[in-house]
Amino acid sequence: MTLRILYALTLTLGLAGPALSQSEPGPGPEPAIEELRLTLREAVELGLEHNLELEIERAGPEIAAARVGQAIGAFDPIGFAEYGRDHLELPIANPVQNVFSGGNVEDQIIQDSWKAGAGFQGQLPFGLRYASTYGFDKIKTSSSFTALEPEYAPTWSTEITLPLLRNFLYNDASVSVKRSRISEQISIEEFRGRLMDLVVSIEQAYWALAAARAEHGVSDKSLQTAVDLLELTRVQYEVGVVSRVNVTQAQAGVAEREFNEIAAENRAENAEDILLELIATPDLASYDRTRIEPENPTFIEYEVSQTRSVERAIELRPELAAARRRVEEADLALTLARNQRLPSLDLTASYAMRGLSGSQKRAAGSENPPFANCVVDALGTPIAIGDPCVSTASRPQPNLDFPTSAGGSHDGFFDASGSHSWGLMGRVEIPIGNRSARSVEIERRIEARRARTRLSRLEQTVVREVRAAVRNLGSAIRGIQSAERRRVAQQETLRAEEERLRLGDSTPHDVLEFDRDLADAERQEIFALRAYRNNIAALERAQGTSLRTLGISVEQELLR
Repeated sequence: MTLRILYALTLTLGLAGPALSQSEPGPGPEPAIEELRLTLREAVELGLEHNLELEIERAGPEIAAARVGQAIGAFDPIGFAEYGRDHLELPIANPVQNVFSGGNVEDQIIQDSWKAGAGFQGQLPFGLRYASTYGFDKIKTSSSFTALEPEYAPTWSTEITLPLLRNFLYNDASVSVKRSRISEQISIEEFRGRLMDLVVSIEQAYWALAAARAEHGVSDKSLQTAVDLLELTRVQYEVGVVSRVNVTQAQAGVAEREFNEIAAENRAENAEDILLELIATPDLASYDRTRIEPENPTFIEYEVSQTRSVERAIELRPELAAARRRVEEADLALTLARNQRLPSLDLTASYAMRGLSGSQKRAAGSENPPFANCVVDALGTPIAIGDPCVSTASRPQPNLDFPTSAGGSHDGFFDASGSHSWGLMGRVEIPIGNRSARSVEIERRIEARRARTRLSRLEQTVVREVRAAVRNLGSAIRGIQSAERRRVAQQETLRAEEERLRLGDSTPHDVLEFDRDLADAERQEIFALRAYRNNIAALERAQGTSLRTLGISVEQELLR
C-alpha cells in the first residue's frame, strides 16, 4: 500500500474523530469530505490490517499453539523436595531391651528423627517412566537395639519402568501431543479459509461500490440529459414550435431521473458503508467524512480451465486440508485404542546406594554396659564359658567402625566399599474380558470411517462448487458481450432520435424513452462487469487460490 493511502486513511478515520469531541464555541463549517482513491489491492490490505472479525479469528491458531505447549508439558520432569521431623514415644514391655540396657529402660522408647529428601520424576514420549530420589535421615532413639547415636542414613535410589506392550509408543500423553499438533494445523487451515472469505467479501464489496458509483454516474448523466432537453423544449415552446404538453413531458422526465439519481446515490452510500466496515474501524462521524472512489469495473483476461480448477481445489482448498487432518486425528485415536487393548508388560529396573554413620552409644544408666567384656547371645544372656564369663577380647567383635559425621555417611557411595543394591522386575497384567477397551476401539473405528466419508463428501461439494464457478464465469463473459452490444445499439438509437427531435420529427417523450433505454443498457453492462469480477473472486475462492493470487501469506497474517 502506498504511503499516500495509509496517511489519508489514518488522517481521515483516526484523527478526525477526537477532534469532533472537543467543544466548539459555535456551529462552525461542515468538515471537508476526504476522498480516497483505492485500488482493489489497497482495499484488501486495509481489510487485513483493520478488520475486527479477522482479528478475532487470529486468536484460534494462537490458542491451538498454546494447547500444544500444554500437551508437551506432560513430559516436563517434576522436581520435588521435602523436609520433616517426627517425635515418637513407643510403649514397650520387652525383657530383651531391659537386659541390654542394664535394667534402666523405662516403659517406653523415645525416638526423634529428621527426614530430608529431593529428587525428580517424569516420563518420556515412548512410555518410559523414571524417578530418582535422594533422602537423608537423622535418628536419635533411646532404644538399645541401635548401636549409633545419632544415626545418619542417606539413600540415593533410581528406578525406570519401560512398557513393552500397552502404552509403548502410543499412550495418553504422547497421543495428546500429536492430536494437539493436528488440531493446531486444523486451526491454521480454518484461519486460511476465513482469510479467503474475507478477501472475497472485500472484493465483492469493492466491486459493488464501484458498480454503485458507476450507476450513480449513469443516473447523473441521464438527469443532465433530461435537464438539457427540458431547457430546449421550453425555448421551443416560447417560440411556438412545440406545445405545452412537450414541456410537461420533459418536466416529468426530469423528475423521474431526479428520483433515480437519489436512489442511486443512496445505494452508493450503503455500498460504501459495507466496504468501510470490512476495511476499517472508523467512528460514526468518520463515515460522513470519507468518500471512497474505487476503480471502475473493467474486463480483464482470465484463463479458465475446469479440469485445472478442480485439480487446484483438491490440492489447495483449506476445508479439504482440515478434513484430511481430521482423518489423521481419527486414525491416531484408533491406533491408541488398539494399543490399549494389549496386555500390560512392564519391565522395571532399580538401583540404590545407601550409607550409614554415627557414634557408638553406651547403654543407658552406666558407663559400661552389662557384660561389656563378655560375649552374649541374641537375647543378651552371657555365654557361660568362664567364671563369671569369658572376656570378649578372646572372641571376634562386630565391626562398629562407622564414620562419625553426617558427611561421612556418603563415603562409600561411589566406590566398591559402599552399599549398592539393584533389581529387575517384570510385571504382566492381562485384562479378563477387556470389554471397555474393545468398545472404545469399535467407537474409534466408526469415527475414523465417518471422518473418511466426510472427506469424500466434502470433495464432492468442492468439485460441484468449482464447476458451478467456472460456468458462472463463462456466463458472465457472455453477459458482458451481450450488454456491450446492447449499449452500443442504444447509443446509436438515442443519437438518431435526438437528430429527429432537432428536425422536428420527434418529441421529448420519445427522446426520454430512448435515453431511459440507454441508461438501462449502461447499467446492465456495469452489473455484468461487476458480476464478472465477482465470479473471478468466487472461482479463486472455490479453487483455493485467492491468497496466492494476491500474494498474501498466512504466516505473516498470523503474526500481524
